[in-house]
Amino acid sequence: MTDTAMWDLIVIGGGSAGLVASKTAAGLGARVLLIEKDRLGGDCLWTGCVPSKTLIFSAHNASLGRPTPADFAATMRAVHNAIQTIAPADSREALESNGVSVARGGARFLSARTLAFGGAETRFKQALIATGTSPKQPRLAGATGLHVLTSESFWGLRELPGELVILGGGAIGCELGQAMARLGSHVTIVQRGPRILPKEEELAARIVHEALLADGVTILTGRCAVAATSRDQRSGTITLDDG
Repeated sequence: MTDTAMWDLIVIGGGSAGLVASKTAAGLGARVLLIEKDRLGGDCLWTGCVPSKTLIFSAHNASLGRPTPADFAATMRAVHNAIQTIAPADSREALESNGVSVARGGARFLSARTLAFGGAETRFKQALIATGTSPKQPRLAGATGLHVLTSESFWGLRELPGELVILGGGAIGCELGQAMARLGSHVTIVQRGPRILPKEEELAARIVHEALLADGVTILTGRCAVAATSRDQRSGTITLDDG
């Protein structure tokens, strides 16, 4: 990874897209460098597919009256155990065994065929940007200092909230909302648009809507949160645009 190196492919971002691209290219004989500034595995491993599906599994069993972990803390331990079980498949060692070179840090493009990384100018033939996304925090009056959970920080929960308000009725909001309701939390989903799952077919969204209602979830459509009040920076009251 010196300024004289020439890589066939440099991949920036070690999430699902970056991992698959790197291993595929290396398998075809390319000289590949994967650069990741945080954790290998991305959303799927740490905050998406793996933890959410483990949570959903426990919640599904709870809804059917099947044996489940004794409490919410035990459920979350199971979630983190699942992450640690799968993490080796996305590790540096696993990538290097597939012929991919891995480096930690950030990168900055200098030209169409060079980037700055590790204090040197690194050359490449092709580059793939797979840096993913990050949650957008809501702007609510009075919410300064309020500890708002996101799809990333949610997985640090250790206690089941008695009441949980979810702002947004997309896929993540719906799946976490249903799971938490089945685990015993009183969940309210606030959706700005006229229906939940606006990116999905209307019939599919309607089926999910009915399933959520059956699980005890309160769904408020055509509404958005405008303010928040809290005494402990965790719990409190959300005010909607209809007062």
